[in-house]
Amino acid sequence: MFPKPDDRKSVHVRVGVKLKERRKQLGLTLDELAEKTGLTASFISQVERGKASLSLQSLQAMAEALDSPMLYFMTDGQGTKFSGISEHQAQMSNASYYQQSLYEPVVRPENRPRLVFPLSGIQLELLVPSLGQKMVSFKGRLEPGNIHMAKKLREPTEEILYMVSGTLTLEFTFGSYTLHPDESIYFEGKDLLRMICASEDEAAVWISVITPAVF
Repeated sequence: MFPKPDDRKSVHVRVGVKLKERRKQLGLTLDELAEKTGLTASFISQVERGKASLSLQSLQAMAEALDSPMLYFMTDGQGTKFSGISEHQAQMSNASYYQQSLYEPVVRPENRPRLVFPLSGIQLELLVPSLGQKMVSFKGRLEPGNIHMAKKLREPTEEILYMVSGTLTLEFTFGSYTLHPDESIYFEGKDLLRMICASEDEAAVWISVITPAVF
């Protein structure tokens, strides 16, 4: 199940809270974060207060500036606790946290962290119980007529994408492929340019597995 429109405000609020929390941990001012991301301090302030939403590209820029995995901002307060350490150390700390706590390997639909990006039209649901693993998996959705422009990630990745329903066209540096239900594709993240919902009357829904977990 994907977020209903009424649920998106709470998602934006959660992302804003996590962004502010991480910024404070790093001792950055709004102006300093704005300089690192190319966004304005006033806009970042609105995002932190849940008054504005980020595009996928802007969230990635924020994650890079805050030295955090992007999916960290999708969690509900039980994710990685960053304290000025490297990303690798943060991932190891996250793994240790889940080992020491009551680990629940089953990710139930009602408990999945969800994120919606209105500008790009892409919706994501996290399918793994934590971010401190060697790979990450999510369920994606793109509505008819919407296009997602891919952006280069912080390091090389490999991805397997499996189509659940609808039709999705993937444009790469080496060509274009259209996937239908029960079809899959393997590719390297650096080659992906665009994702286009090719269905006329239904959303494209897929499951992706990416390694390493830098998304």
